[in-house]
Amino acid sequence: MRNSQTTEARLQLVQGFGRFTQAFSTAGQSGLEDVWHGEAYLAYLRKWGIACVLADPVGVPALHGPLLAAFSMQHPKNCFWQISRTTAQLLQEQGYWINEMGYDTRLDLAAYDFTGKQKERLRHATNWLAKHNYTVREGSFADDISEKEIRQLSDKWQADRRTTRDVYFFNRPIVYDDEVDVRKFFLFSPMGAVEAFIFFDPIYRSGQVVGYSPAIKRRLPDAPLRAEEGIMKLAIEQFQREGVERIMLGLSPMAGITDKEFRANPLIHFSWSRALNAWWINRYFYNLAGHADFKRRFAGHEEQTYYASKCLFNDIRIVASLKLAGAL
Repeated sequence: MRNSQTTEARLQLVQGFGRFTQAFSTAGQSGLEDVWHGEAYLAYLRKWGIACVLADPVGVPALHGPLLAAFSMQHPKNCFWQISRTTAQLLQEQGYWINEMGYDTRLDLAAYDFTGKQKERLRHATNWLAKHNYTVREGSFADDISEKEIRQLSDKWQADRRTTRDVYFFNRPIVYDDEVDVRKFFLFSPMGAVEAFIFFDPIYRSGQVVGYSPAIKRRLPDAPLRAEEGIMKLAIEQFQREGVERIMLGLSPMAGITDKEFRANPLIHFSWSRALNAWWINRYFYNLAGHADFKRRFAGHEEQTYYASKCLFNDIRIVASLKLAGAL
């Protein structure tokens, strides 16, 4: 477990170098372990003797290669999830297989707007919510948001899911408190009750917040179907007024996989490149196609993320990662 001192040390590095979607999660997610090399660290969890790494190294870029090499020596049974192209290149040079695992979507806010056919549903969402007297606004637990109400909403949302436990590691668990630089937007019913919310994690560069990513989303089972789209649109417009540089929408698992750039593991490619359109996965496990379709409505720039391992047969590594995340 992390203590407050190491969490603060991680957060300082994230504020200087945390330019990717999962950076804030590597700093504050409870239970993650870390390995340091000078002014850089990797966050990971262990299951069945396998070290499962979350995203990129955080810290001075020149130290990333040595950190990855030192980590591999210390934890030879490992795998890396949701890493960037830069980290994938470093790991390939160290003998890893590199497989695409789905894209992250970037919205460049300076030139972004909600015009066009592809974004019609987003415009309709805010119009529908306003017409039916729903409101979206930013809030905080210190001022006007009831922790009890949000816990009850979250419990009802979880009870309606296929997985009745919070998924962590890949997703940062919800914190029922105000957090440094985290922005929290809520949908209120005509009666003033919270029916949905999205918490946005910060993305940093050189000590400044330059972007946000929607890290935690919840809605009541009977909340309007347009709730998430409506909150996202109004939050994006607020960030644009503030001069925020970008929004990262987060991972669309198994989307856009071609594996043409790196030396890919052929066994992983065979299964993952087919997963997005596999009806049985979408119906019984996770709606991969629906998840990707939702993010395509924003018409952003799709940036591929990667999985890395030196092992040809990855079944145990993948199952271990899903187990420690609570997804199995």
